[in-house]
Amino acid sequence: MLKLNFFPRFPGQRVWLALGAALFLAGASLAAAGKGDLAPEVQLKDSKGKPFSLAALKGQVVVVDFWASWCGPCRKSMPELDKLQDRFADQGVKVVGISLDEETAAVGSFLEQVPVRFTILQDATGRTGEAFSVVAMPTTFLIDREGRIAARFEGGAHVQEEAAAVAALLAGSPAPKEVRIAAGLQATGSLKAWRRGHLADPIMSLDGDTLTGFFREHIHASKEGAAGNGGAAGGGCGCN
Repeated sequence: MLKLNFFPRFPGQRVWLALGAALFLAGASLAAAGKGDLAPEVQLKDSKGKPFSLAALKGQVVVVDFWASWCGPCRKSMPELDKLQDRFADQGVKVVGISLDEETAAVGSFLEQVPVRFTILQDATGRTGEAFSVVAMPTTFLIDREGRIAARFEGGAHVQEEAAAVAALLAGSPAPKEVRIAAGLQATGSLKAWRRGHLADPIMSLDGDTLTGFFREHIHASKEGAAGNGGAAGGGCGCN
């Protein structure tokens, strides 16, 4: 069982999370979690020091969103997730945001500018990101009532698809198709999406017309490939 200690504190709040706040990941290894797999267990405390357990939400449909303060698309997706929880709250849907920022002050500053009402947690170690195999920021996971991963949505700007997936699970139907970013833009291997500044590039929002998006993605991936043997996974410089 893996235990990690950290001391996050949000500005404006005189609350320190207790020494020994623990993050538990299901299983002994950090194998990638995919569709149909049991979601890795997460246990830590929120900004008010209240214990949180993902397993305790079994029986509910849960939306888990991985985000970071530097992530441009997160500024758009977080308010939309707030609305999503309001829309489905009476049906037991729970939205949980997990910041993978290393600096707690950055988390607090972001939330002052983009306030939300759903549960916010922080994992400065990034271990939850590894356990969930996060390769882009933001990444939103849909967890079904059995605690299994039903879908993932990468890159932000997928509120309609996420809402449709939630509605489908509530109706007892399979979740619609996932939304994944292009392989050349995925941060894999030793690179971590939450520690990679180039993933805040506007290309990650996946907005705009198809031709423009394709053109920008091609240039972006090509520059990364030239610097690092094939894109983000190859260790590109992150320059634009």
